[in-house]
Amino acid sequence: MLYSIIIATYNRAALLQKCLEALVKQSVNNNTYEIIVIDDGSTDNTKTILEEFAVSNKNLNFTYLTQKNRGVASARNAGIDRAKGEIVFFTDDDCVVPPNWIATLANGFQRHPDVAGVGGWYEYPAEWHAQKLFVRYYKELFFRTYGNTTITQEIKNNSFSKNPAGNTSNMSYKKDILNGVGGFDGKIDFVGLVDWELKKRLADGGYSLLYIPYNVIHLKPLGIKDVAKKFINIGRGGYYLSKKHPDAFLKYYPAFWKYFYRMKAFRGSMRLMALVDFLFTRIGWEYQKQSDLTQ
Repeated sequence: MLYSIIIATYNRAALLQKCLEALVKQSVNNNTYEIIVIDDGSTDNTKTILEEFAVSNKNLNFTYLTQKNRGVASARNAGIDRAKGEIVFFTDDDCVVPPNWIATLANGFQRHPDVAGVGGWYEYPAEWHAQKLFVRYYKELFFRTYGNTTITQEIKNNSFSKNPAGNTSNMSYKKDILNGVGGFDGKIDFVGLVDWELKKRLADGGYSLLYIPYNVIHLKPLGIKDVAKKFINIGRGGYYLSKKHPDAFLKYYPAFWKYFYRMKAFRGSMRLMALVDFLFTRIGWEYQKQSDLTQ
């Protein structure tokens, strides 16, 4: 057993099924990897989907765990504890990975055995770029943050802010290093920069990551409520990171300067998206701040 794939899921049965179907089609031998799904207290038909998948794929090393709803960080840590592989892979329950996903990230470790983790990024279905403003907005932010060279070039360093690798939709780590830093921060019980908090601790410890320009498909629902919730959770995570890692304060503080920068850089509907981003991120920041004060 070389590789363990960990998926934390909550009330996304239909999307989870697509995720699992893609993992069955990996190009590596199915004896070399295991799939571990942690159901974080779902109330939909997730249990049925997992039971049916287990029956239909008895040739796979497949395990699913259940826990009370405690958040994605806690769920992933439960998966890490159960994992048998030397390298732990992460993707999300709303992602579809390509057939060469395991092989591609594993090859990164073979070529760069000194790195702690190897990862890529995600992209939305092609038709969503024309249909959803949020997709175009986030793609633009990605390139403004990391540069257009991320389309074709690998990046290897231990910089928290200058390396895209770390997003758990498409990421892998050496298990012994994950255990060494204590895994994910279980105090974060919401979906907001959980993976970035782990990445910050790894960067502070001097661990290098390898970014590979290799994407998975992200099928995350992007309705108005979904987008607002995403921004709110980013704000909540930003506040938490600013308290735990003060040197990341300027990057995550949802201040006016960031909004005005985007207003200057963007045009038309992109400016509207920047305003929505700022307002809901700020709401999340203040919500988490008040929550922190009451603890």
